[in-house]
Amino acid sequence: MEDKEGPKGHHPWYRSIIPRSGEKRALLISLALLVLILALLVLEYAPRVARFEVGKPSTETVISSRDFSVVDEEATREAREAERARKERLFVDDSANREALSRLGLFFDRARETSVLEGDLTDKINALLAEEAPDMSLKSMKTILQASEEDSPIIFATAVDLLTTAMSRPVSSDNLKEKKDEIKLRAEAMPLAEDIRQASMELAASFLATNTAYSSELIERDIEDAMNNVEAVAANYSAGQKIVEKGEIISELTLASLSEAGALSPVGNYQQVLGISVMVIVLYAMALVFFKRFRPDIAGNWRVVAMICLVFLAFCVSCRVCAVFIDENPLWGYLIPLALVGLILAVLLDDLVALFMVVSGGILTGLFVKGNIYLTFSALLGGIAAALLVTEIRKREDLIRAAVEISLILAVISMITASLIKDMRFILLAGLLGLGNGAVTAVLTLGLLPVLERISGITTPMHLLELASPDQPLMRELVSKAPGTYSHSVIMGNLANAAALEIGADAQLARVGSYYHDIGKIKRSSFFVENQPSGSNGHVNLKPNLSALVITAHVKEGVELAREYHLPQEVVDIIRQHHGTSLVRYFYARALEEGGGADAVSESRFRYPGEKPQSKEAALVMLADAVEAAAKALEKPTPVKLEQLVKSLVEERLEDGQLSESNMTMGDLEKMSKAFVRVLSGMYHERIEYPVLVKEEGVS
Repeated sequence: MEDKEGPKGHHPWYRSIIPRSGEKRALLISLALLVLILALLVLEYAPRVARFEVGKPSTETVISSRDFSVVDEEATREAREAERARKERLFVDDSANREALSRLGLFFDRARETSVLEGDLTDKINALLAEEAPDMSLKSMKTILQASEEDSPIIFATAVDLLTTAMSRPVSSDNLKEKKDEIKLRAEAMPLAEDIRQASMELAASFLATNTAYSSELIERDIEDAMNNVEAVAANYSAGQKIVEKGEIISELTLASLSEAGALSPVGNYQQVLGISVMVIVLYAMALVFFKRFRPDIAGNWRVVAMICLVFLAFCVSCRVCAVFIDENPLWGYLIPLALVGLILAVLLDDLVALFMVVSGGILTGLFVKGNIYLTFSALLGGIAAALLVTEIRKREDLIRAAVEISLILAVISMITASLIKDMRFILLAGLLGLGNGAVTAVLTLGLLPVLERISGITTPMHLLELASPDQPLMRELVSKAPGTYSHSVIMGNLANAAALEIGADAQLARVGSYYHDIGKIKRSSFFVENQPSGSNGHVNLKPNLSALVITAHVKEGVELAREYHLPQEVVDIIRQHHGTSLVRYFYARALEEGGGADAVSESRFRYPGEKPQSKEAALVMLADAVEAAAKALEKPTPVKLEQLVKSLVEERLEDGQLSESNMTMGDLEKMSKAFVRVLSGMYHERIEYPVLVKEEGVS
């Protein structure tokens, strides 16, 4: 017949990739986390095209994350040019300037007067040159003399402007020619007719005169010294101050400020990216060493490692998101959820693991926020506080109390660090965000714990407390279908809880394990004596071996029910181990009677198939089960009788080897026995017989 499911032994393709070893799986998961963190950091630090260009509007608002100064090149140039102008004025003789302008004015007036006289133009020019003899061409002289009423003022005004500008700076005997060349260049840029521009230029150059007694070389050296003594103008920024607003046109100063603040590109080259990557890899190697040395149980448990990596990845992603907005407003930094890492890991694992992961998260926070010490310090202290405040969380109220304390601490830390950055309004907002961070941390922890418990397989005291409630579906079914078993389990829970407290075991787990240890009896409750009505016995018509099979089956059926209702693995283990491989003595004895001796009856068929107790809690449930059932059969139980009963049952389990794998010591067994006797003595103490009052006739 064709196998519709495919060839025997066929598995999905991915099964060949995933290693079977728990430690190798854990390593693979942690490597995946490393790759994702490196990807997040590379996205933040990799060199990229400039986001800002001079003359173009800014695409985002950028806030300074620290105090810094940057040289304002433009303002510095202006200050030095102002010093040059001031120094040059010291070398200029104003009287020489006035005399030159006066001579130009007199010449021009004389030229206008000459232009209206009768006579030949050449004679007029020669007469004019004889008086002043300016260095002008014949063509320009003709232009001045023949200029119209509209053009004449233009020639004069232009010449005065050219001469005034040239003589506003020192004119030495050794740079007179250079100054005339400057007049020529300036005139050529004027939007005038060619003849008018040429006449104005020659007129100004002709009357240019020296206005200082110093050489140009000496003057320039003195001016350069004065300019060099002018200090560079600096633009100062404080942490939290706006550098540029979205839509604002980028200036050279703004671009230089953004570059100094590290906003143009967090890292300028791939060498720095490589350095940060090496830092993260070193941190990862330290984590491997830490877990291998101090928590090898976690290093080999891939489910717990997956939970830790998931929590840490969620933190890194949140930190990266906050870092995007921190450039615009540093208040976002007070929402970095490092406290969430500390709180969750402290509740699910322990404070040592939580502290290590918080410190690792603090280092990564510093990288994500580009070295902002205030925000890094705030997040790190909040995470440490969360890790240390979780001492013993057994109820939801304990977690809420810790969350309130964390919120207050985060608010105080946020306000302290904010006071180093900005004003009172900023401080108050930071405190409110710190308070909100703590509240969100508490809500997320409460919501995520059930999911993370399922992923990691870790059972918290809070979950155990919930399982102990009679309102749990499986407990309600046990009460309804096997009330005798439920009553027996509750008494067992008291015994196991008291003994666990004495020997330092998990009392809550021992109690819950006792409550659920016999849930397999729900399916065939009438076959168990505690659930049978008086005079009823489901085993009357069954052979001993079949009765033993029914009795021992409740362990397997209990495990199936526990998995169906998603009970924690620790509880499932207690259900599987609470009878160990012990003998069903009653039916074994019946089989011996009916079968004709030990040679004809196989003892193995009357033993439970489960494994022996692997923990102290499972051993306590096994012994409490035996003690509670046997104590009920005692007539007039006294402390002495109870002590002897407990002692005999413990010795019996020891001789049968049922406690050999449970890590129970003789000292533990002694303390446990005393706790059992103490609880049982309280339950079966001697009662006072109340007298019956008979009312006499006639007495009211």
